[in-house]
Amino acid sequence: MTNQEERVVLVTKSKSAACTVLVVERQADNNNDRCKNDEYTAGGQYSGIVVSKVGKYVGDDDTPFDASVQFTVSLINSQTGMHTKERRTIKFWCRQDRTADASTVASEFFQDVILPDKFPLDYVGFVKRLLTLMQKGYKVVTKLEIELKQLEETAAIPIRAVSTDESIREDVTQTKLRELIESSYPNPLTVDDISKKKGWNHSDVQDNMDELQKTGIVKRVDGGGYTRVVLHDKIVEQMPIIQNNRQPTVAIITAEYCEKVAVDALIDNKETFVRYNTVGESNVYTLGKMGKHSVVCTKLPALGLSREATTAAGNAITRLLGTFQRVEHVFVCGVAGGVPHYTDYDKHVKLGDVVVSHCGNDLKAVYTYCENVTNERGNTVFFCRQYCPQRLDIQIAAMKLQTEVKSAEHVPLWDTYLNEGLEGIGQHKQDDDAAKFNRPSAESDKLRMCVGGTDLIEITHPISKKQLDVNRGPRIHVGPVGGGLSATSNDFIRQKFTAEYKLLAVDSEFDSVMGSLMGNYCHSYAVIRGISDYKDGSVKNEWQPYASLAAASVVKAILSVLND
Repeated sequence: MTNQEERVVLVTKSKSAACTVLVVERQADNNNDRCKNDEYTAGGQYSGIVVSKVGKYVGDDDTPFDASVQFTVSLINSQTGMHTKERRTIKFWCRQDRTADASTVASEFFQDVILPDKFPLDYVGFVKRLLTLMQKGYKVVTKLEIELKQLEETAAIPIRAVSTDESIREDVTQTKLRELIESSYPNPLTVDDISKKKGWNHSDVQDNMDELQKTGIVKRVDGGGYTRVVLHDKIVEQMPIIQNNRQPTVAIITAEYCEKVAVDALIDNKETFVRYNTVGESNVYTLGKMGKHSVVCTKLPALGLSREATTAAGNAITRLLGTFQRVEHVFVCGVAGGVPHYTDYDKHVKLGDVVVSHCGNDLKAVYTYCENVTNERGNTVFFCRQYCPQRLDIQIAAMKLQTEVKSAEHVPLWDTYLNEGLEGIGQHKQDDDAAKFNRPSAESDKLRMCVGGTDLIEITHPISKKQLDVNRGPRIHVGPVGGGLSATSNDFIRQKFTAEYKLLAVDSEFDSVMGSLMGNYCHSYAVIRGISDYKDGSVKNEWQPYASLAAASVVKAILSVLND
């Protein structure tokens, strides 16, 4: 059927005060069967689109739909000023096409609908957008059913998230100071450092730091700086000689403090050594066993775009691999933002899930770093560096775990390790660390997408067809990971970036880490990312500790099946 032989027809299926159901259907264009007075035929750029004026849809409702997506918007009545929540459901019917998976087509269609700054806020614009996409871009879609249902009316203005591009002046608090100290760890920070960095009053910083010190969360070290108190760490000027049977063959790299706590909780017979430098970078190494493997875990100081931060991270990796020269496998373990799939539960990366970086079918990269983004003749162009290890031992082990879980009904191995980690953190807890690592409630996993400015829609998560998946813990996804603030800080660009490189997770700034691994001839490595949000994982939230522990648990599970 050619474009000239078909048209896209909009028909009302049902209508009530609170609910309207529309059908958009691809039909053969036979003018002899149509009564011109009963329909409106669009022209110009909308040629081929027809709106039925009268009557209701009469069609085959017995054919099950191929995919569906549901989301909620907030509408405002310009006359009354009242706000109404409206739930919109789109069901998709597609042609049987071996080259196009229906759930993938539906998800891509929906992503085009909700493109930031292009999402139609009004009813007419929304329907027009669906008609246009179906007519021009998605020939495999044969029918849509759209339900628009009003849920509730309120005078309160819906809460909107602050744009990630907005900078907010923060007041000095013990919580903020603690986050800075933990982010910088193992590098100490002085009160002067913090005051200059954040623009806070020197005496306010000192007063709050004194209170933190009294609680035992931070301590003062030589040189006047402050650092995080870590139980049972050993302050050393030089690393002691490690016996051959304890020389690590696996290195685990973390960047956030909660990531380091999570990994350490799963290391047996561990010792932590800290070298504090008043000039230059400090180092922390935790050595021990994960199953049959000897491991070393380190934490990088705060990562960022500055030359100093990038150099520090690269130097830390070089120093790690230079100190422990028997390391064969490296895991970059921590949190990131998940890339949702809107119609297929199995492909949907939710909060608390874990992504293991793999190059996929194109054999190009396990990690793609975007250095810059330009707009050339209306097209978004990404300038990227891509990384892929020579050996895929870790990735093969992860896929083996994934296959075993799909083919069996038993509890995943990483769930067992996650529970062990929770117990370990609870036994050696400092202040409220243990409680933070519990899995947050499912209600807190809100899939909210920005559709321009601070306007949000809330999308319903796709539902598993297997009852077994209800209330289960983390799931493993194996596929490409990417990062780079130039591609992740903007909602529209991030969506383009993840689609172009088929990413399952995005983080912020790990190019220096990946480059250093390559430069130091590390031939087996993977990025393991627990999902803590749907952006780049950098925003502090309640999911970060749990996602960190989920990622660490998957690392230990991979090591259990990884050959020496």
